[in-house]
Formats: sequence, structure tokens, C-alpha cells
Amino acid sequence: MKHINYILIFIFSLIINSCNESNQIQHLSGYWEINSVTLNGKEVKNFPFSNTVDYFILNQNNSGFRKKVKPRIDGGFDINLHKMDFKIDKNKNGIYLIYGEGKNFIESITKIDSINLHLSNNDGYLYKYKRFYPKNYLNE
Repeated sequence: MKHINYILIFIFSLIINSCNESNQIQHLSGYWEINSVTLNGKEVKNFPFSNTVDYFILNQNNSGFRKKVKPRIDGGFDINLHKMDFKIDKNKNGIYLIYGEGKNFIESITKIDSINLHLSNNDGYLYKYKRFYPKNYLNE
């Protein structure tokens, strides 16, 4: 009976730990399309369509880069050479993307899962993204 209790406690702790947002950071890598921008709780801009998508790559050492890409009708992307390198800082206050050397520009990840990404900055802006999946419209 004690073994069953230990097993149940172990499974329960795994479930709780997997729900923790700091463990959700692996969802960052991929394509994200902006939905809206709010400032102090009021919507500033809604994006029913955006011609660019943010592409994030997260490496195993908690660093990565972010690029703007333009989806094409064939499912590919037009990619420019500009990219923004970042480091992940996880602490008791949250998860932060720190761009550039030092602390040039910082965004806080306020929500992340497989479908949604919310980033906020020190100016009070909240950027809401949804996962973007490339689609080839030529094969329809």
C-alpha cells in the first residue's frame, strides 16, 4: 500500500510540475503571428492579418534568436538577414527574453503554451501572438 501512495504522489508531482509555465518555455521555438497589442489593458491595435511572422529559435543553453519572416503562397518564407539574439532569464519574478548585450531590451513572457504567446515590455505594452502554421495554397 505504501508503494502505491509513493507512486501516486510521484505522478501528482509530475503533473503539477509539467503545468508550471517555466517548463512551457520549450514552446517558444517556431512561428508566431501577432494578434493584438494592448497598453494598460486597452487594445491599441488588432491584427486580423499580418504580412510578417515572428520566428523564434531557442537553443538548449537558454539562448536563441528572433527573426521576422514573410509567409509565401507556396508555404515557404521570405527571410531577411536581420535577427535579434536573446537569452532567457528565469527567476522568481518570471521568464524574460533579454535581447542584445547587457540589458538593452527586455520582454517578459506572461503566457506561453503550444498555441499562445504573450510578451510584455517595460513600457506597458502586451503583445499577444498565436501559433502560425505555414500552408501551401498552391496545392489546394
